[in-house]
Amino acid sequence: MFMNDAQQAQFGFVVNQAYAINAQVYAMKFPDLDFGRLVYVDSSAPEWTPGIITFLSSTVGKAEWFSGGAKDIAKADVTMDKSQVNIQMASVGYSYDIEEVGQAQLLGISLGSLKAEAARRAYTEFMWNITLTGDTTKNLNGLANQSAVTTGNAPADGNEGGAANATTWFNTNGVLTKTPAQIIRDINNVLTGIFTGSLTVEMADTILLPYSTISYLGATPLSDTNSETLLSFILRTNIYTQMTGQQLTIRGVLGLDTAGSGSTKRMIAYANRQDVVKLHLPMPHRFLPVATSNNVQFDIPGIFRTGGVEVLRPGAFRYLDGI
Repeated sequence: MFMNDAQQAQFGFVVNQAYAINAQVYAMKFPDLDFGRLVYVDSSAPEWTPGIITFLSSTVGKAEWFSGGAKDIAKADVTMDKSQVNIQMASVGYSYDIEEVGQAQLLGISLGSLKAEAARRAYTEFMWNITLTGDTTKNLNGLANQSAVTTGNAPADGNEGGAANATTWFNTNGVLTKTPAQIIRDINNVLTGIFTGSLTVEMADTILLPYSTISYLGATPLSDTNSETLLSFILRTNIYTQMTGQQLTIRGVLGLDTAGSGSTKRMIAYANRQDVVKLHLPMPHRFLPVATSNNVQFDIPGIFRTGGVEVLRPGAFRYLDGI
């Protein structure tokens, strides 16, 4: 690649500017799309690994009564299984043209960071969507659509418009279609179902709800005479908190209003631990060095590599549709 002195100076100017801009952008946070709050992000694998294999173990066997003269000693054993995910690469970067660079040099000002911020935001949005719903083009599933997770429908004992068979908790106007007791029952049934369905091995500590649902829960009082909100009461008295003394996490997230069967609202309950579920991200987003192929456009490529969400223990998950 041939450059004259002016072009070489412009190239060096962009390199220095990009270094400062990228450092500034990486320090920024987008709290509304913080996918690391939803799932453990595992970046421990080598950046260029083609895939990740996880070995899963479980124990089998039980103790039996035994006589001193007998030979049939009960034995326990360990079973092994493995899970494999393929790592995919994606990209988003930004660029400046020669006119932008020349004018910045002439005026003695810095190049703007808005393009780098837009690239970083695009990466965060991409990973948020991968975390929640995956990507069918790469056969990736997210937290909301795992095929191995048990899915149930909310009981049809609510009342909407005089019809006594509603599964939903609220209508589109935020008016209760189930009683507070029924809503609390639905949530506790899911939490209890995970606990008993796993033979008391698993307990969910996190619930994800559609934004509209959690906003209604936070604005609806328990009764005409009790101003405590449904959300506050659920956080205080749910079965997980009662059994463990720990705070249940309830979050509102985008994308759950039509995630359930029949495009209904879906609730997700799960144990947010790395031995249960993780997001494989061996190469988080990075900006590469400045490059130019035609001397009039200066590109700052950005790349990242991910294998999406992997659920290692589906028994610690459960979906409730129709809420």
